[in-house]
Amino acid sequence: MLLQFYFSNYRSFEGEGILDMRASGSNELSSHIRNSLNEKILPVTAIYGANASGKSSVFEAFRFMAFCVLESLSFSDDNKKNSYKLKVDSFKFSDSRDKPSEFEINYIDKKGKKELYYNYGFKIDNSGILEEYLAFNTKTGVKRNEDYTYVFKRERNHKLYLDSSIEKFRENLEISLKDKTLLVSLGAKLNIDDFIRVRTWFINAEVINFSNSLYGIFLENTLPDNIIESEKVRKNLVSFINSFDDSIIDIEVEKISAIDESDSDNYRVFTVHKSDKETSIARISMNEESSGTKKMFSLYQTLLDVLEKGTVFFADELDIKLHPLLMRNILLTFTDKEKNPNNAQLIFTTHNTIYMDMNLLRRDEIWFVEKDNGASNLYSLDDITNEKGEKVRKDSNYEKHYLLGNYGAIPNLKNLLGRE
Repeated sequence: MLLQFYFSNYRSFEGEGILDMRASGSNELSSHIRNSLNEKILPVTAIYGANASGKSSVFEAFRFMAFCVLESLSFSDDNKKNSYKLKVDSFKFSDSRDKPSEFEINYIDKKGKKELYYNYGFKIDNSGILEEYLAFNTKTGVKRNEDYTYVFKRERNHKLYLDSSIEKFRENLEISLKDKTLLVSLGAKLNIDDFIRVRTWFINAEVINFSNSLYGIFLENTLPDNIIESEKVRKNLVSFINSFDDSIIDIEVEKISAIDESDSDNYRVFTVHKSDKETSIARISMNEESSGTKKMFSLYQTLLDVLEKGTVFFADELDIKLHPLLMRNILLTFTDKEKNPNNAQLIFTTHNTIYMDMNLLRRDEIWFVEKDNGASNLYSLDDITNEKGEKVRKDSNYEKHYLLGNYGAIPNLKNLLGRE
């Protein structure tokens, strides 16, 4: 489970951003809290803010970190096939653009049957990796650079430190390691268990930008696993869709065989509807369905994977095209221990304030991004205090007070036409 995500000098953040998934001491909505090792961890975080405030920068920072871990072996200055150019999108409006960006996660993961605290991070600029480290702990939680046993520590122009358990891999690592390659990426390729474990954590995380319409179309045209072969999968998908549209009674998949042997087969998906009076049935192409139905169809496999694996789902504008009650159902799924037994976590950006007012979110599950002098700041509702040092009351109308501007992170509205 993710405990904390830390980043600095990235996109609209000149300083640091810290997204903390650990629960405060509040007893509100206590059923949300998951206990692991010595931590009380939350399954959901919603991030609010005005347009261009930096909400997406939090998402993009996490996505960039995952991208580096998964693809740094392909970072190259050459325009070779299957290679990527390293481009760090640092804060541009000060001297920070010449400084490195930093990324770090603190999380709990299993090593065999034992759960451990892990701390992994790196500093990076367009010339490559300046620092990188992986450490673990058995007893204490998020204490950066304290009480951890280091698996490795790497610093530019310094000798690579390796724990004795992986010292035997030193020669292979040092020969193959390049300035723009993360050690965890290289170590995973060399089948070193500690490095594979980190890379797998990022592989299993789902990081999706739903504001990108092209990516949404791609997902809508991706079939759930085994839907063609398995009647059970189709029935489960129908049951999922029935949670918001009970007129759909079946899903049919039609194969379109490829003409050329070198091409892959294509498939068309149809929904089978019953009428209100159940006297007639209609077969409708998924392409003709509503945008909401197509969105839920595209979400099915992602939600299934995340909930089964107990991983992180980080989504930018997840609720695009979804009715608030559908989104409410998704949130209730993640916060329900029976429906989410493997402790999957959902982090999403949104503008919809209704989730603040449906008894859905704790104060420490509501986060804001606000710009101050051109740089973004990230903070939670639980961090806000008044002039007396008092926190926001748990029985407050969060939605009302947010829209009134009492929590910050709202647009500075002016005449749309720019007239006095």
